[in-house]
Amino acid sequence: MKLVRYCPVKRRKCGRLGILVERPDGPYVLDLARARAWAFPFSQHSPIPSDFLALLRLGEKSLGLMRKVLDAALRRWDDLPFGAATPLAQVRLEAPIPRPGKIICPGLNFRKHLEETKGLSAKSPEMPLAFLKAPSSVVGPEDPIIMPSWTQKLDYEVELAAVIGVGGTNIRPEDALQHVAGYTILNDVSAREVQVAEMKAGFLTLGKNFPTSCPMGPYLLTVDELPDPHVLSMELRVNGEVRQRGHTSDLIFDFVALIAYWSRIGLEPGDAITSGTPSGVALGREPDTSWYLKPGDVVEATIERLGTLRNPVAAPAAAG
Repeated sequence: MKLVRYCPVKRRKCGRLGILVERPDGPYVLDLARARAWAFPFSQHSPIPSDFLALLRLGEKSLGLMRKVLDAALRRWDDLPFGAATPLAQVRLEAPIPRPGKIICPGLNFRKHLEETKGLSAKSPEMPLAFLKAPSSVVGPEDPIIMPSWTQKLDYEVELAAVIGVGGTNIRPEDALQHVAGYTILNDVSAREVQVAEMKAGFLTLGKNFPTSCPMGPYLLTVDELPDPHVLSMELRVNGEVRQRGHTSDLIFDFVALIAYWSRIGLEPGDAITSGTPSGVALGREPDTSWYLKPGDVVEATIERLGTLRNPVAAPAAAG
């Protein structure tokens, strides 16, 4: 299932939960709460939570109910009540997980990206290396990436994000993928000159954690439809021009290793662990700085089976 958080176009935020459904006449968003009330009006099933994190905490029980609701809607689509299904063009998608507890982003986890930033002779790290992105940096599809006034080197990074459904500590590698609820796209936007200066001092905070620096979406594909995250092609375009291409089979540390290693800090439902990014970032093109993002650019991050995460770049004043 393709799980979404959405809002009618004319409303700013509301975070209703839905399922993205492909129909012959176009894509629709099936409202989970309204469709459940219609499909099982006298059921003893618990209501579907209105909060995505609460939904994840229910685990397979909640997923089973959602599957029943979807199956009932598909069988009797023409009987759905008003508001239970809305054309995708009439809604605005929000980040699937609006405030993950933790966003763990590995660095230098694709060989070619390691080479473009550290040189062809660079050795792979002996253990996963990562930094945390702040939950407050998350925005959704079509939301603007607001370019801070204090950077001239705004960079992009397409990444696959595994969203934790079942928490745990010291997870065994053979159990790692069983803790994943689903997958989505994340764009790890960076202020490179700040990042580089921080890393020289042994820190990394502001260069990765300013507002709007973590677009996520457009939906969460549940793990039952993607049991293996290592079979996906990745691409990022700026104004239609391909900047990054990669494949999740090329990870230095795969998701089994990443989840097992980072579970040492304790993982909770809604936490996100990303893949790192493939080669092609603007930092790797220096001294040519023309590849960095600027206001007016449109960034599209695409991962096979996960759709496209699209965000325009705006100056602070233009963002309103």
